[in-house]
Amino acid sequence: MTDTDQFSDQIDPIMELMRSKLGIRARSFPAALARAGRRLPRPIRREGQVLAEALARADNPRLRDTADRRRALALDILGALAFSLLLTAALVITLLAWRGFL
Repeated sequence: MTDTDQFSDQIDPIMELMRSKLGIRARSFPAALARAGRRLPRPIRREGQVLAEALARADNPRLRDTADRRRALALDILGALAFSLLLTAALVITLLAWRGFL
């Protein structure tokens, strides 16, 4: 299941609630959110905007790839750091054993 499908599964019930409770009929979620305007409480409106932005990002492969690259970069840095710490610990233990302290 793609990201867009997951977002659609989450957004469809919200759109249905907006139709039934507020009488808003729109083709897309961002349009429905714009039509609802101040009829929605501020926190709900903010969360709706976050969902609308996430939906737009899920449709754009370049933005999705950017997030994947950032995650891969962070994992690469953490892997290099863990390797460096293990190597340093091994060298310290070897040095201590060679000097006769262990």
